[in-house]
Amino acid sequence: MKVYLDNSFLNRPFDNPEAGVNKLESEVLILINKLVKNGKVNLVNSSIIEYENSVNPFPDRKLFISELLKQSTTHQNLNQRIKQRAESMVVEMHIGPIDGLHLASAEEAKVDLFITCDYNLIKKYKGDLKIIAPLQFLKL
Repeated sequence: MKVYLDNSFLNRPFDNPEAGVNKLESEVLILINKLVKNGKVNLVNSSIIEYENSVNPFPDRKLFISELLKQSTTHQNLNQRIKQRAESMVVEMHIGPIDGLHLASAEEAKVDLFITCDYNLIKKYKGDLKIIAPLQFLKL
């Protein structure tokens, strides 16, 4: 199973564990990390994930995400097709440019799952990806 994790999910372990479902979603990331290490999940990295992580102002978060992404079996580079698809998503789905680039990269990489903590993005996306919140991963 090829899985793309966006930065909202990759940063979840650093969010307040007492707020909402943050602690549970963090535990899902730990589970996915174990599945990656056991070869049951193939993690997809992208130029967009790396860019967002490079501008992360928190060194501990940046290091955690970099180490996790070293386990990726696929890397999706940015290309013109991704840029054009992202631009169309921004207009058609009313999502942010970075979100469009993440989604277009995941589409290009032909992932099985796109996991995000951005619940608005899940609602707005109208495409072929299976986009889910972390707790939905437990139901698969």
